[in-house]
Amino acid sequence: MSEKGVFRHDKEETILCYHGPLVYEAKVQDRVAREGPDSSKIKLYLVHYQGWNTHWDEWVPESRVLKHNNDNLQLQKDRIKEFQRAHKRKKQEISAGPGSSAAGAGGVAKKRKAGDDDSAIMANDIKEQLRLPQSMKLKLIEDWERITREKKLVPVPRTPSIATLLDHFVQAKAKRTSHERLYGEVSDGMKTFFNQSIGTVLLYKYERKQFREIRESNRNTPYVELYGAEHLLRLFVKLPELLAHCKMQHEHLTVLVSKLLELLKFMQANKAQYFCEEYVPATEEYLQWWSQE
Repeated sequence: MSEKGVFRHDKEETILCYHGPLVYEAKVQDRVAREGPDSSKIKLYLVHYQGWNTHWDEWVPESRVLKHNNDNLQLQKDRIKEFQRAHKRKKQEISAGPGSSAAGAGGVAKKRKAGDDDSAIMANDIKEQLRLPQSMKLKLIEDWERITREKKLVPVPRTPSIATLLDHFVQAKAKRTSHERLYGEVSDGMKTFFNQSIGTVLLYKYERKQFREIRESNRNTPYVELYGAEHLLRLFVKLPELLAHCKMQHEHLTVLVSKLLELLKFMQANKAQYFCEEYVPATEEYLQWWSQE
């Protein structure tokens, strides 16, 4: 079969391409067909988003690529309108807040700072896009039950560590795309987020003593080399709020969220390799400390 018969879109063709919930104008830079798991052909296109830095070029499946015609241009406009309407609804809901109706007896709505409103809206938008797969939600629930109900602990230091997991993710993507640098930056960003967040927002109270002990005995070791997938997954729950306070252009944030979704899928596909099978019982000394908290 000729290449023309395999692909719907030509090299250098101006197209429209889904990126997150929106559709952007782009150009096909290259294309390749690969064998899928069921011997079917997977068609991938290297696209450049018009007006974006080439740093954001990426390989996308054919399902995300649309012909540049009047119908799809209208679809692009409709998606923008739908996104703006959803954004406006969330802004109104957040600004209103519970109990803010003027009908309340003597109730006065509290005013919020515009910056706080914008951050809350952005966090909600990211949360909508960065949804955890069901199996990862179940992992979070299992993690909560082992620690808060059964009073067990994740064995730390963990092998493989978060640093190893992220390095494997970058290596896996480097084999399939030409954007190792972009995935490397996402990996580095996640390492930074984790190292800064672990001691403040990622631990259950029951884990505090373990954290202090690990910190004391590994002062020169980054936390991403000590903790594993269980705690990295918790970071995904906090990411919408953390990213909402980052000064990033909307286009760049959309690309980042799409890469984080790929990381989630990688963790889901390899959960047997990265998540621990058994949580460890706490020592008598540890339980005694907890009883006094």
